Amino acid sequence: MDFELNEEQKMFQDMARKFAEQEILPTLKENVRHDKFDPGIIKKLASQGLLAPHLPQEYGGLGLDYLTSAIIWEQLCRASLAVIQAATSGPIQPGTNLLDAGSEEQKRKYLPPVCSGDSILVGAVVEPNAGSDSSRIETTAVLKGDRWVINGNKIFITNGEIGDVILVIAQTDKAQGMKGLATFIVEKGTPGFSSVPLKGKLGWRGGSEGNLRFSDVEVPLENKVGETGRALRNALQGIDTARLFLAVGCIGIAQSCLDSCVKYAKERVQFGKPIGGHQLVQGVIADMAMKIEAARWLTYRVADMKSRGIRHIKEMSCAKYFSTEMALWVTSQAVKIHGAFGTVDDYPVGHHYQDAVVATILGGTAQMHQLTIGQQLLGMAAFS
Repeated sequence: MDFELNEEQKMFQDMARKFAEQEILPTLKENVRHDKFDPGIIKKLASQGLLAPHLPQEYGGLGLDYLTSAIIWEQLCRASLAVIQAATSGPIQPGTNLLDAGSEEQKRKYLPPVCSGDSILVGAVVEPNAGSDSSRIETTAVLKGDRWVINGNKIFITNGEIGDVILVIAQTDKAQGMKGLATFIVEKGTPGFSSVPLKGKLGWRGGSEGNLRFSDVEVPLENKVGETGRALRNALQGIDTARLFLAVGCIGIAQSCLDSCVKYAKERVQFGKPIGGHQLVQGVIADMAMKIEAARWLTYRVADMKSRGIRHIKEMSCAKYFSTEMALWVTSQAVKIHGAFGTVDDYPVGHHYQDAVVATILGGTAQMHQLTIGQQLLGMAAFS
């Protein structure tokens, strides 16, 4: 196994790092304070080729492998996991879903404008009563003549407020359970579709989330994506990519916190010397570095497995679970090392800590990933 990045990967790593520093950090504090997402960042990412690195060139992406894409996402998230998650969510989760399950006509119609930043694609799965247990989806899609009529609500949807195209999973036949679920394309402006922004969040400030409502929304037959009964299986293709993003994104914010702690510990003087010279502070910083390195190479390995088409259910859950929990610990320790200064937004650690809390929930909670890992090892399901 080669642990050295190739020249192309180093180039993209440098590009993404500079983009984060030059395009996100200058306005981040103000946007976070007002819980405002700037959608203009999407077009800027697209212009640099950083928006959809993993999607095929024929649909407007760069066609890069998942390891190189992960390296890009890690560097971008050093500025803000919330901002980059919102900016790149379209290509990552619903974009991968559409690539895997959509017809050629659907892919050629919707993916190129997503990759160019001209259209915001949204994946809508989560509902008030359907989070980890997607079998409880209550949004319905009823076939009436040559139209599907959709009714229901979706919550905590990334870019739900500003999305142009929605991939919504709905129940076509409740008696069929998960076999009745199907995916549909709903375009913004369709009568009966509405959205409201989600505000008052603990973290993910500076990102974009919203709640969606479908009230007798009619879509044509050709807006159905893939086969009925395979909606969740198809969605998991995009969710798998989203989990990779969250894992490397958490490595990015943890590394940012470590860098800030090293700098602060050299400058902050207490009891007659820089706090970095105190054993307890130095020990915590050493543990930060160790955990970040472990998470990085665990996640890079699963990115490589994903690129090569190797089955990686257990490995992806390990990476997402470990990286998000690592980031939560590292960011919380970073706040403590900065003391009172860590609680104000003149330093990045507080913002990263808030985002790390949310990252442990998105893409499957820590507990769900524990059960997935256990099931893969034992061959027994702990939940139905």
